[in-house]
Amino acid sequence: MRRIKLDLSYDGTNYSGWQTQPDVPTVQRTLETILQRITGEEISVVGSGRTDAGVHAVKQVAAFTTSSRLEPDVFKRALNGFLPTDIRINAAGEVPLAFHPIRHAVGKRYRYLIDDNRPSGPFTRNYCWVYREPLHIETMRQAAQFLLGEHDFSSFETQGSPRKTPIRTVSAVLVERTDGFGDMIPSLIRIEVEANGFLYNMMRAICGTLVRFGVEGRRGHADPDRMREIIDKADRSAAGPTAPPQGLYLLDVFYPTNCHQTALLQEPQM
Repeated sequence: MRRIKLDLSYDGTNYSGWQTQPDVPTVQRTLETILQRITGEEISVVGSGRTDAGVHAVKQVAAFTTSSRLEPDVFKRALNGFLPTDIRINAAGEVPLAFHPIRHAVGKRYRYLIDDNRPSGPFTRNYCWVYREPLHIETMRQAAQFLLGEHDFSSFETQGSPRKTPIRTVSAVLVERTDGFGDMIPSLIRIEVEANGFLYNMMRAICGTLVRFGVEGRRGHADPDRMREIIDKADRSAAGPTAPPQGLYLLDVFYPTNCHQTALLQEPQM
């Protein structure tokens, strides 16, 4: 038996998330169906995270076990030949049988995009949160800095996916206004967060909370220091709403440098 690792990208608009579900299209099930066609085997694909319906991935990492002798590059070409064009395999390689995309990940980075232009165009509705009023970017940036470091992130966790601990370490936060696409989309707000792990809906709850700060800043009564209080309360009701899924992108997944040569066998801690 062999273990094949895939790096892939997908547009999540037409999928009910990553994880296989009955009677609805998902990214995982689409991959498994094509792999069965290629190998003749019942294939189970494990991803590094279960993105929700409408969420996109710039880089998702997945792996599967097979008895096929096909070379990884052949798997890449064959998958891209059969997959719909909204899922692309960027790289494929052989890894130790023990490699696990979730267990061995040491960090992830997510991006969230917001279109707060007025009037908004029709082009970003599946790829951004189209917000109803301009946001104050500096207030959002100041509030976001309190996320850095190790904290209990229970205020940003939707119940339903229990973890061993709600403690996470955020190593990088970016909040900026970027150029859009000319007259069609003058600008976009980009939020990026990198951490050693994310709770269920943590990134979307963070972005919903930052948008609330952006609204307050635009209206002239912002207090970015309140983000510290929101974190300390460790209570979901203290934070802002969960941002809609279409603005969220899994940007990267990080592994130890030797993980693909000698897979680590420890149990997942997150």
